[in-house]
Amino acid sequence: MKDTTKALVLGKIAVGEKGHILRLWTRKYGPQAYIIHSIRSNKNGIRPAVLLPMTFINVTVHHSNNGGLEKIKEVDVAKIWHRLTTNHIRQTLCLFSAEILQKTLQNGDASFAFFDDFMVMLERWDTSNVNLAMSANEMLLLVWKHLGFNIDSRDYGDGYVLDLREGVFVSNPPTNSDCISPETSKELVDWFRDRNKLVSKIARLEITDGLILGLKWHYPSLGKINSLEILRAITF
Repeated sequence: MKDTTKALVLGKIAVGEKGHILRLWTRKYGPQAYIIHSIRSNKNGIRPAVLLPMTFINVTVHHSNNGGLEKIKEVDVAKIWHRLTTNHIRQTLCLFSAEILQKTLQNGDASFAFFDDFMVMLERWDTSNVNLAMSANEMLLLVWKHLGFNIDSRDYGDGYVLDLREGVFVSNPPTNSDCISPETSKELVDWFRDRNKLVSKIARLEITDGLILGLKWHYPSLGKINSLEILRAITF
């Protein structure tokens, strides 16, 4: 079956001398892996710049459903990012986002709402005057939401903490100690209520580590996030 879908590039793995396995998050089919036989700089091949993490593309694919890797027929850029591909902070956010998505999205699990919400977030990141301080946490919270662990700030009360295993605010710290401190939980709730609210560096770090820990409880294979240290060095 030949079909066209919008997609975000998550990553690629070299195979042989010229081939690559391309990992895409497609709007229609969810995360998918495709084989491409060559990457070239001329018009007859897929250009390397098209395969950067979070590049938004239109892709024509062939699904044979025979158990092997499917093939890409055509690729073109659906939207040109003006800052995501040229600014080092935004590039790191894209790399971090792609790594988190690759480790949490399930094969074939398509969600138009999740994909569209993610696109809205990327478009905002691409604007010139956006505050990027909480962007990594914004992305993690979006992943939490669409994986079924939406955090509701209306459940918060004075002195509450965010239980990272359950994804809810509770009045007493859980016995497992997997929670965000009362001070940081309050800063997170304040940010939920006003996205222009400044969150301290210490709180941002704790929220990031906590949200990743929460994901690991539901995805034990999540493992080490390789881009996290780069993200910390550049954005915090």
